[in-house]
Amino acid sequence: MELIAELLKIMFILIMLGTLLLIAVGYYALTCIGRMKMFRKAGTEAWKAWVPFYRDYVLCELCMGKGWYFVFGLIPVLSIFMRAVYALEVTLSYGQNMLFGILYYFFPVIAELIAGFGGCSYKGSQDLEEQVKRMFQDS
Repeated sequence: MELIAELLKIMFILIMLGTLLLIAVGYYALTCIGRMKMFRKAGTEAWKAWVPFYRDYVLCELCMGKGWYFVFGLIPVLSIFMRAVYALEVTLSYGQNMLFGILYYFFPVIAELIAGFGGCSYKGSQDLEEQVKRMFQDS
């Protein structure tokens, strides 16, 4: 009886791990698909969206003008602040409104799918101060 109970525990753990792996792969695929479309709008090769850290470098290069800024998002203390900066930069570079920026901060996967498949177009990396003024005037 103990052997059957242990086997059932192991099977349950394996099923749970498999389910988590499936969810993680699906989440990563959704992020990559959204970024592929965003990169295509910006005139960048879509395959770059599938390479883990390089995709963040490319997004920072497209939206901020300097790709190496993605390193600041890897530092634990700065990551919360940098997520806000990334959300703002992506929002402005793709000509979206403030509501999209809030969505990008909290749910980047959904926002990237909207930016990729939606009607917005890539505006490019521009002067941040001027873009922020324009965003608040539009809202």
